[in-house]
Parts: sequence; structure tokens; C-alpha cells
Amino acid sequence: MPKSSTTKHDSATTTTSGPMGSASHPNVLKRNQACHQCRRRKLKCDAQRPCSTCVRSHAHALSHAPAGVEPPERPECTFDEVVGPMGAQEAPKNRYEKLENRINELEAMLRDQGSSSASKSPQSSLSPPSAHSPNVPIHPGLTGATIPTPPVFHSPSLGLPQSYQSSPGDYPGISSSSTSFIASAENPSNEVQTDTPFLSPGLGYDVYWPGWPKDLPSPALVRHLVEAFFSFHPHAGRLFHVPTFMASIDLPPTHPNFPSPAIIHAICAVGSLYTVAVPPTPPPEKSMGASMSEHANLGDGSSDHSPLADEIFGSWYKRKDYIDSFAERHVKLAKQTAEEQLLAGKTLLEDVQAMLIITWWYWCNARWVESFTTIGQAIRAAIPLGINVNPPFFPISDSLRTPSLILLPKDSVEDEVRRNTFWLLYAMERMGGCSNGWALSLDDQDVSQLLPMRDVNFDLGITWSGSERQHALGKDILLHHPEDQVDSFSLYIKGCMLLSRVKVYNLRFRSKRFVGDPAFTYASTYAEAWEKVGDEGKDKAADPRRTSGFLEIDHIASMFRQSFPLYLRNPIRDSSVDSHLYTACLTPHLAIILLHDPHAHVKSPGCVSAFKILEASRAVLDLIYAVRSTSFDVTLLDFFCAFCWFRAGRVLVRFWQAAQQANSKEQTLTLRSEVEYIIAALAKLGERVPLAHRYFLMLSEVASKERLQHS
Repeated sequence: MPKSSTTKHDSATTTTSGPMGSASHPNVLKRNQACHQCRRRKLKCDAQRPCSTCVRSHAHALSHAPAGVEPPERPECTFDEVVGPMGAQEAPKNRYEKLENRINELEAMLRDQGSSSASKSPQSSLSPPSAHSPNVPIHPGLTGATIPTPPVFHSPSLGLPQSYQSSPGDYPGISSSSTSFIASAENPSNEVQTDTPFLSPGLGYDVYWPGWPKDLPSPALVRHLVEAFFSFHPHAGRLFHVPTFMASIDLPPTHPNFPSPAIIHAICAVGSLYTVAVPPTPPPEKSMGASMSEHANLGDGSSDHSPLADEIFGSWYKRKDYIDSFAERHVKLAKQTAEEQLLAGKTLLEDVQAMLIITWWYWCNARWVESFTTIGQAIRAAIPLGINVNPPFFPISDSLRTPSLILLPKDSVEDEVRRNTFWLLYAMERMGGCSNGWALSLDDQDVSQLLPMRDVNFDLGITWSGSERQHALGKDILLHHPEDQVDSFSLYIKGCMLLSRVKVYNLRFRSKRFVGDPAFTYASTYAEAWEKVGDEGKDKAADPRRTSGFLEIDHIASMFRQSFPLYLRNPIRDSSVDSHLYTACLTPHLAIILLHDPHAHVKSPGCVSAFKILEASRAVLDLIYAVRSTSFDVTLLDFFCAFCWFRAGRVLVRFWQAAQQANSKEQTLTLRSEVEYIIAALAKLGERVPLAHRYFLMLSEVASKERLQHS
């Protein structure tokens, strides 16, 4: 320890005379005149320079020094700085100024030391993104009062795969001055045109929480990806209670409330979609499909599409030397960890949540089979947890009333998180099932859960105290929306319930009709409900449209959006888009297309089904016009929007083909421009969402074929 500056004045040997001329005792020291070492050790000091106590301590240290240890040559004995005669105390103002100057000197020394260490090391450090930075969009629940200040961590590795341990200039990263989550919309190559310094994998320090999972990235990068996930993913704020989760992520990894590693791995994968801090997952290379034969496509067997556009087993064609991207690596780790913990009975609800996030990543990247199997596994695993039912809808027999595998919720927030988790599982399976004919993993009749509460109540953690909440088995649930309960998310869930009814009807029509289900049986009352010409050769009794079940679903789909409260009918306000409400507005039009498309005769002028799907497709097109007329980044919409846009485009292609065959030039030009606009919208959405890029390729191939045939 360096000695403090002292004066030559020896106050220990100086005596002062009182009023009576008597001298003060030479061994009595004034306040703060003892040396620092004696004051710290609470020993007597004679104020000599050095004092006798420090001299004795130094002599003892010299005589008892361990082997290999060199003690200091002189005793360490320092005193307070004194000025003026007789060591008079300086004025408080001057003392404060001295302390401030000293602090400034120490700060300058730290800055110099930091700059010298940075010059010696080729890597730069990573600063965790600030929740209050003006460059970082923050979820409404992420406020300064709810998010603790994150600890600053540095690590020699960001947890990237070996292939990404590259030079600092390979990809942009994060800095304390500017944090870039999303690449510019005008930059198709996803390169950020800012002065953001590059992120380096080697940081020169190794400071972690004790027990930090070895496969996770550094805490700073994890924090960044978590904030990106909550800021930009449309469902993140419903799957988790944001303030609670952000507080738990700052806990030590050994804390029982620290999130499961499976969840963190999954969030790292999905959060990487919205940041340039890590390299994106590369799209399928053209060489992967070069060797595919025409019959290797598992689609309709035609050559209308590019080789990998609708291929559900794209991994078959990966090269042997293919290296997983950052997101792919963490998806595999998340799935492996979740499955291991499920088998061990640990963190069951968190494991189900992790599998849901994994499914989001699979679906976004058009991994059809992985998405179907993972969401099926997740929703089946949720049933033993009891989050698909709500009292009093339990089995009659007590022996069948299996208790939930998880404990009762601690509070209303945890109870609502469980409910939201189930509904997001339900929505993911129903929306993913619209694009295929595969059976669903959970029947609607086994769902009796309450609908989610409003987002305001959920964010504030307010217990529900309103009227009786709606549940999945309620009457007219799809057309009745109590204003004290409805919000965009509940309408989003109801839209998924409508799609589920359409899926079940189309999938089970023949089997239900075979067993004589009244809703699937021909009724003469509806014999003239549809077109009266052009179907003389058809068996009207076998027409699904002439059943009560079909007409009921058609009525609900036609009235669904009109039943919304007035303040929830427009998802776009002041260039701000409510993703849940926007998707809820798309679902009834998609339901009509899925319901009527198999029965539509686009060449017949009297076909009601053809008119309905054309009207629904143009309603979807109007919503595309509306969202693209704003400054909103369409890549932040729900991934399901890509499928809705694609199906509308396919319907318009059918009418485009019919118009060309009828030699109607005006209709041909109109329909062609509409299809090309949808293709452009899918291309824009596909800049970040590979699922949209796949649909863009498929629709482009069909449109190109129409152009070539009639050019």
C-alpha cells in the first residue's frame, strides 16, 4: 500500500500549553493522529514516523517470513495528511474537494488501466444491452421498476459453435452505446449499416456465476437474446410473465427460481431471429436439392415447385460436413434437456414451455415434420399437468381423476401462466395443422380450460374479479365476447378454435357420415342452399355443404370478425399493428377458404363456394395492403400470417387461370397484379421468416407457370 503524503512536522513530540501553562500529556494523541495501521488493528500508537507498533510488527514479519516470501523492506505506516500549524483540521469544504479530486484520480487510473489491457488483447468485451437504451425496443412489461440492473459479465466464449469462433469482423454485434436487434428492412442481406462494433467471441475475461451451465452462451449474450425475444416475438409476453421472468434471469444459476436451461436454450434459438449478434441459420442451399429426382418430392408429385419449396424432409439432403448454426445447436440442446427433465420429472411445466418455443423455431424455419412431432409431444405432455381442464370438468369416477403432476399454483400470476401455456400449445397445433391432413393430438372435446384474461390484468398480476369467465365449452363462445374479458389475445385463441372446427369437419366428414352423425348427414332442408345449376350430375346427398354441421361452421366464419367489439375490429392504428388481432382478423377468411375450396368450381359463374373463396382471398389481400401501407416491420407478425397469405394467393391463381382460359383480359390483369402483390409481400416477410420464403417460392413457381403458358 503506498504511503500517504505527510509533512515534516512531528506532532507526537509537540506539547501545547493550556491556560495555566501546564503541558498536555505527550502520550495522549488527538483524533485521527494515530497511523492507519494501528487504527485498523485497534492498537496503541505513539505517532512516530514510523510508529513503534508498526516497527515491531515489521520486525516480527521479517523474522517469521515463510520460505519464498519477501517481506517489505520498510514498515508500512501511513498517516492522514495534515496541513497548517499543529496539524490543524482543514475546512470541510476543502476536504470534500480533496476527496473529489482523489476520486477523479482513481477513475483516471482505472481508465488508463482498462485501455492498456484492451491494447494488449485483440478481443473486445461485450456489454449487456441496457433496458433503458433508446435504441432498444422494450416490451411494455419491461420497465425500470420491474427489471433489476443486470450484472456485467465477461466471458472468453459466447457459447457459439466451433464454426463461428471466427474473426471479429465476421458478424456485427452489441456495444454499450448502441444495440442493434433487428437489421434494417431496406437491407435484404441482413447486414446492419451502423457503426456498431463487431462482436468478438474472445473477451479476455472469465467471470461467471458459479454453476453457470456450460452449454449456454455468456450471461451477457443470454440477456441480450432474452430481451430480443420478449421485445419482438408476439407470444413471449403471454407465455411468461415478463417482470417475473426478467427478475429470475438475473438470479444465480443455482437459485431454485432460475429458469430451466431448456427454456434458455430455446429462447436463445428464437431470440436469434431478431438480432444480428449471432449469425442467422443459413437457408437450404441449392446444391441440397440438385440431386433430387422429380419423384423425390413428397408433395403432389408435380414439378410446379422448386425442389425444396415444399419438401418436408429437407435434412435428408444436408451435406455430411454441414455444421449446425447457433440457433440449430441451441434447439437441439433445448430439446435434449427438456426430454431428459421430463423423463426425470423435473421442471415439468418449464419443459413443456421449452418444447413450445422449440416448435415455434421449427415452424418458422419450415421444419414440417419436426414441428408436428414436437408440438404433439408437448401438448400430450401437458395433459398430465392438468392445464387443459378446469373445475368442475373432471371425470365422474374418482379412480380416473388423476391428480396433476405439478403442485398447485402459488398465486394468480402462476395460474394464468399455466393457462396461457396451454392455449399457446393449442393455437400452435391448430395453426400448424391447417397446412396438412394429419390428425390432431388433442380433441376439442377434451379441452375445458378457461379463456385467458386480458393482457392488462395479466401484466399487473391482478386476480380475476369480474363476471364468470368464458371457457372452451361455453355456448356461442366464438360469437360472444364480453367486453370485460375480451382482448386481442382471446380473439386470437377463438380464431384458432374456429380453424380447429374446420379441420375436424374436413378430416372426419366421411367417417362421421358413415356412423350417422346428424351434423354430418345430408338434410333435404339444405338441398337448395348452394348453386342450383352446374351440378346436375353430382350426388347432392354426398355434398358436405348440404349438412347442418357445414352450414353452422360457415355461419360462424362469416360472422366471426363482425362480432368483434368495435374497438377491436381494426388491428392497425397509427402505424402500430397488434399482431394477435391482425392474425385473428385473418383466421375467418382462411376458415372460409379451407371450408369451401374443395367444393369451389371457379369456372362456374353460379358457384357460391367459388364466390366465397374469392371474396375471402381479397379480404386477406386488403389486410396485406393495410399492413404494408404502414412503417411496421411485417417480419414481426405471427408466422401463421405467411400461410394465410399463401392460401389466398393460391385461390387467386386459380381464378387467374380461369380468366385466361375465358380470354377475359381485364380480369386476367387484375388477378395477376393481385397475385404478384402477395408474392412481393411473402418475399418481404421471408427476409427473416424462412417459412414465408418457402411459401414465396411455391407461389412464385405457380405464378411463373401461368405466365409462361399464356405468354
